[in-house]
Amino acid sequence: MRFNDAIIGLVLIIFALVAGYATRDFPQIPGQSYGAALFPRLLCVGFIVCGLLLIASGTRQRAAAGLWVDLDDWATTFSGPLTLVLTIGGIVFYILVSEWLGFIPTAFLMTASLLLRLRGRWISSLAIAAVVTMVIHQIFYRLLLVPLPWGVLEPLVF
Repeated sequence: MRFNDAIIGLVLIIFALVAGYATRDFPQIPGQSYGAALFPRLLCVGFIVCGLLLIASGTRQRAAAGLWVDLDDWATTFSGPLTLVLTIGGIVFYILVSEWLGFIPTAFLMTASLLLRLRGRWISSLAIAAVVTMVIHQIFYRLLLVPLPWGVLEPLVF
C-alpha cells in the first residue's frame, strides 16, 4: 500500500504541531536566553517544512495519477489484511497480558501464531518461535539488563 505524499505530509504536520504543543511546559535554563524546548521546536519547524514539501509533491502526483492511496496486491486479498490484523492483535495481546503471563509465554504465543500464519508448518514454526523467544529474552534480560516480566513462570525461577 502506498499513500500519496500529501497524506504523509499532513500527518507529519499534525505530528509536528502536537509535539510543538507538548513543549510548552519545558523549563527555561537559568542564565540562558533559550530553554529546553528550543531543539524540539526547531525539529517541529523542520517537520512542518518537510510536510509542506510533501503536500506540494503529493498534489502534483495526484494531478498526474489521480490516486490518494495505491493498494498493492496483498491488500486486495483476504490473507494480507488478516496477517496485518494478527500482527497488531499480537502487540495488543502483549500489552494486555505480558505482566500476568510473562514475557516468555507471551512472546512465544505471538511469534508462533505469526509463524503458523505465514509458514503453515506446525513443528518448525513452534521450534523457531521457541528459539527466537529465548534469544530475544537473553538479549534483553542478560545483555541489555531490561527487567522482563516473569508472570506465571516466576515461581519456577525464584
